[in-house]
Amino acid sequence: MKGIFFLSLLSFLLSSCSYSTSSGWSFSDSDSVKEEKDRRRKVDRKTDRILEVGRTTDRSEAHRQAKGEVFEEEFFRSVRP
Repeated sequence: MKGIFFLSLLSFLLSSCSYSTSSGWSFSDSDSVKEEKDRRRKVDRKTDRILEVGRTTDRSEAHRQAKGEVFEEEFFRSVRP
């Protein structure tokens, strides 16, 4: 009985895991995790852009502004058909 339990647990873990040469073993990402990673990348890119154009020299202020801008973009994109 224990053998069947461990085999089923092992098969579950292997089916929900994936291996990437860059990041190693990881569990499959759900849609919400992928969306959050995408949002973080957008905020990071926008933060860098704000610092490049010189709107501010403070990285934390640029990050705060970028988060607001990304939120606005996603909000208006979801409202408009």
